[in-house]
Amino acid sequence: MEKTIVIRQFIANCGSSIVSVTFFKKDGSIRNIQFNPADSSDVKGTGNPLNNQDIIKCRDFRKAKEKNAAWRSFDCGRVISIKGRGQTLDFPLHPETIEITAEEVN
Repeated sequence: MEKTIVIRQFIANCGSSIVSVTFFKKDGSIRNIQFNPADSSDVKGTGNPLNNQDIIKCRDFRKAKEKNAAWRSFDCGRVISIKGRGQTLDFPLHPETIEITAEEVN
């Protein structure tokens, strides 16, 4: 949870500057997304509430430019690095150390 707090604070400090996050997806592959934390576009989804505070929802602006479904989410526990406003936070992590919970599998 401490990692989540650090990441959320970093994002908040970026204001409306672009943030880039590199993380491991559930399948172990690596994804990089870029988003504006101040983006206020409506989130579309299933209507199911998000109870996991480690998950951050954002709109990948590269996908938004392509007119694709741009909403993404990432688990702070899987973040490798986060960049914004000329600063980088690195969190060395290996995919085999990531625990998959029963909630994620179902």
